[in-house]
Amino acid sequence: MTLPIKDTQVPGWIIGSIILVNMFLLIPPVLVAKARYSTSRTPRIHVFLDMDQQQKFKTQSANSFYRDNRAMRLPVPGTVARGELNADKHYNWGTNGDDWATTFPSQVKVNADLLARGEERFGIYCTPCHGISGHGDGLVPRRTAVSDYGAWLVTDLSSEKGLAHPIGELFNIIGYGINTMPGYRSQIPVEDRWAIVAYVKALQFSQSVDVAEIPAEEKQRLESMEKPSSSEDGSTATPEEGR
Repeated sequence: MTLPIKDTQVPGWIIGSIILVNMFLLIPPVLVAKARYSTSRTPRIHVFLDMDQQQKFKTQSANSFYRDNRAMRLPVPGTVARGELNADKHYNWGTNGDDWATTFPSQVKVNADLLARGEERFGIYCTPCHGISGHGDGLVPRRTAVSDYGAWLVTDLSSEKGLAHPIGELFNIIGYGINTMPGYRSQIPVEDRWAIVAYVKALQFSQSVDVAEIPAEEKQRLESMEKPSSSEDGSTATPEEGR
């Protein structure tokens, strides 16, 4: 017995629908791939804006809402940033009342470590003009003396003018400058400025001390360092060569 032949062919509209649906399903991954490897100046599509696309005024832009037509507002008068109160005028400004301080503030402990730090900072920031010895013979004034840059005033720290500056004024000069010297408060923090002041005062004292004030033991030690040492062959050598 032969069974009747039935038409099992899938209708064309179903095949067309399947192809169309698959094509639509390919659209999202194609868009994702395009977004990953392409750039655009337009903002991304946000379903929920939140605060990503909030309205705002950019830096230095105009804003007619205020009388001065500036979008950027000035701080309220008397505003002090956190950590920048600087209420201790002796430590932060070098003043004691209306006069320059003549002593170091209580926060500064003058010892060998402070002088070593001051010597290091002095060598970085001060020697280009004042020189290693502080006599104002650094490379900058030497260069200006033989060029057309103009006069460059550099004080000899061991001169009468340099010795006349009180401790507080030296601290203030380092931070805010004087004459052709610029201020270094943005490069040198407060504690390092006091370290430089301590080293400068030690440098001034070393170049202006009276020989009679040197203790006998220290004077004998210095004199022995200056005497050349004799070698075995009878020739003389400096202390550096004899080491």
